[in-house]
Amino acid sequence: MFRVIADWLGLVSSGLIPRRDGLLRNGPRRWAVSLGLGLLLPFALAYYWAGLGLDELLFRGYRRRPIKRPVFILGVPRSGTTALHEALAQDPQFTTQRTWECLLAPSVSHRYLWRGLARLDRFAGGPLHRLAGWINRRWLAPLTGAHPLSARAPEEDYLSLLPHLSAFILVVAFPDSHRLWRLGRGDAALTQTERDRLMTRYRRSIQRHLHFHATDQTYLAKNASHATLVATLQHAFPEARFIACLRDPAEVVSSQLSSLTPGLEALHGRIDRDALSQRMLRQLHFGYTDLLSVLPAQPPGRAVFVPLPAQRNGLADTIREVYSTLDLALADAFAQRLATLDRQAREHRSGHRHSLNDYRLDAGRIAERFADVGAAFDFARAQPVSAADIQALEPQQRVVVVSDAAPRRNGVGTYYSDLIDHLRDEVETIRLIAAGDPDQPMRHWYEAGLPGDDTQRVALPSPFELHRAIADARPDVLIVATPGPYGVLAGLMAKGLGARLIFGLHTDYEALATLYWGRLRGPINRWFMARINGLLFRRAAVVVSNSAHMHRLAADKGAQRVERVHTPIPRDFLDTEPAALELPPERILFVGRLAAEKRVGTVIAAAEAHPQCQFEIVGEGPERETVRAAAERLDNLTDRGWLDRCQLRDALDASDLLILPSRVEAFGTVALEAMVRGRLALVSPGCGIADWPEFADGLLVMEQDETVTQALDRILEQSPTVLAECGATARRQAAAMTRRCVHEWLSLIHP
Repeated sequence: MFRVIADWLGLVSSGLIPRRDGLLRNGPRRWAVSLGLGLLLPFALAYYWAGLGLDELLFRGYRRRPIKRPVFILGVPRSGTTALHEALAQDPQFTTQRTWECLLAPSVSHRYLWRGLARLDRFAGGPLHRLAGWINRRWLAPLTGAHPLSARAPEEDYLSLLPHLSAFILVVAFPDSHRLWRLGRGDAALTQTERDRLMTRYRRSIQRHLHFHATDQTYLAKNASHATLVATLQHAFPEARFIACLRDPAEVVSSQLSSLTPGLEALHGRIDRDALSQRMLRQLHFGYTDLLSVLPAQPPGRAVFVPLPAQRNGLADTIREVYSTLDLALADAFAQRLATLDRQAREHRSGHRHSLNDYRLDAGRIAERFADVGAAFDFARAQPVSAADIQALEPQQRVVVVSDAAPRRNGVGTYYSDLIDHLRDEVETIRLIAAGDPDQPMRHWYEAGLPGDDTQRVALPSPFELHRAIADARPDVLIVATPGPYGVLAGLMAKGLGARLIFGLHTDYEALATLYWGRLRGPINRWFMARINGLLFRRAAVVVSNSAHMHRLAADKGAQRVERVHTPIPRDFLDTEPAALELPPERILFVGRLAAEKRVGTVIAAAEAHPQCQFEIVGEGPERETVRAAAERLDNLTDRGWLDRCQLRDALDASDLLILPSRVEAFGTVALEAMVRGRLALVSPGCGIADWPEFADGLLVMEQDETVTQALDRILEQSPTVLAECGATARRQAAAMTRRCVHEWLSLIHP
């Protein structure tokens, strides 16, 4: 109940607080209507919840009612779902909810109440019946011309979710509610917890219906709005059978917009039709892709597609084909009704008139927007088709990556820049929003140097500009790469934007807090970073890491789902042939942030102990002066400073051995880059890359408590043949990792 109260307040506030991308125009009418509707809702909710509460006291046995192999009629709106539902509802093997049950009697208690009132009304001559008819003709019919209401007609049972404020129809009353628009893209936009909660409520609605009617009939439901929840329904009702109605997208878009607009404008006055068009195009496209990607993966006999021409030109044959595909019995009595139903379907002419021009759209634009859908299904076909016979559509996702790390500035910045390059051809769009990105600067409210490294900055962006930048990209998936201000703000915004959140855990900031802030401030900052991680863990649909340590950390801190992913390699590192490896290795390279956790001092000590080898140190950080002083003192040590990616590739090719002796290193991307260039790579046990078993033959790992000097002595004693094979193996293994990495990320983006 507390959640419903919070959702009610959210609906009211969505009407009172103007939104930049909203449908409603600002003004007294907006506020009066929103406030008026908001004040009426508590009375309706009190009525609904009184009945639901009585059910738990008087009819609790409804929860034990089984739902056996239900049949769900889905489809994009305006695709013939209503006509098919009304036809199948005449088959005695089915039971389905009626309009009066969905709107007035969602509980068993309500239904007994209204049954009693109906009997009294008939005894009194039907005054209430006549009043209801007048209200329908006078007030409701003008708003529902595209979908007339009748109390006894079969109706969409998602209306039984009105007591939970989880019916998409509420968007007519509150068109600027982000929560309702998220509900309209359920499989993609709702979290797993939200989907489970919604299905629990929906299941209980069905059980109440079966309990009231005391029937073992097969439950039949029709919901166009559930086209975007087909994967959720499939998971919640594993025995369910699906009938998916489809229609040409140009006709659907025009019809759906013209069916919503009268109700919206009757309540709110003029609305932003362009904004409505954009939202509906996105939602309808997702409805098509969800149906065409999920249902073809069902086993044969579980789902069937019904194009609208099949209903219009041969409803009887269509129903027979559907029954045959879904293994439904066709009783003689209903079979005899099919001829009448077929004739009515052929003679039916809709009075609903609509045009794309009314919304500044045209057929060409719709064809372009739904090109992938049109290529996957023939909407002109005149027969139903089993979903198992259709090639599943691969959904094209819009992805935004948000990072506090500047592009290619450190390991995390490099990881996601490389990943985006590899994914660009695999998704519809992918965009990086990062602190310090010179190509897309953003206003910051506050900036400071990173603890222990003033060469890198942590910045608090303007929340309004960040929200605008993310919202303009309309992401289906939002990847948060870091738990800094950019990442935390984006994580908090993801739910409202209807984007699925993926959190990348690549650095153990809790461990670094103790390292940099000392004994007094360290525990405080460690506690703070733990709270930040916990916040993102709870909100993320999945947490990804590229090391065993990070994986365990996320699992231990309560992440809903944790996946370990590989690391990508820059395309130019893969596609260009590296220079030959010279052995024994006498050209030694260190690349990384010049900071305490990287143990740069051990590299300097190794240079002192091996004057015959040439050492280069690449990077910036708080220990830069120490490195510069050592380079002036030692003839075999060069301070290269920070290098861009092209310069880094050249530096790797000019070396024989990369060393990475870090105390804390989530992965160690530069070691992988060295491997793909055919170099030897020596890493400490604290580097995450050392945990990957597939690198056992291509990666050199220091012993526990072994210094760089000792490890280098050990390597120099090995046979050049063995080392050459190690370098060749490293290149093959690193290239294979990138292919696996891209596949893993695509499976996360397309769950």
